[in-house]
Amino acid sequence: MNSTEPTGYDHEEAVFKQQELEALAKLREKLSAQRVDAAASAAKEAHWMRCPKCGGTMSEVAQGGVMIDKCAGCGGVFFDAGELEILVRHEKAGRSILGKLFGKS
Repeated sequence: MNSTEPTGYDHEEAVFKQQELEALAKLREKLSAQRVDAAASAAKEAHWMRCPKCGGTMSEVAQGGVMIDKCAGCGGVFFDAGELEILVRHEKAGRSILGKLFGKS
């Protein structure tokens, strides 16, 4: 038998130590992921429904089957991905939604 290999209780302690190290590594990884998620959530919450121009509160307004974001402070109008294209299609079809949206009839 090789004198450097753990035997008996030494071997058992080495196995438990390895399991403990693996459990700690998994816990650190989980906590790190939770910190990243919490930071992303906090960043989103700080900017959610806030106007990028003036920082005012935004509200959703229904126009032509699309919910657009409009600022109560500066009156700015902001579109999520694909919303402007939908409204442009309405304009081309003769349903003037953009004019109503921007105060032109």
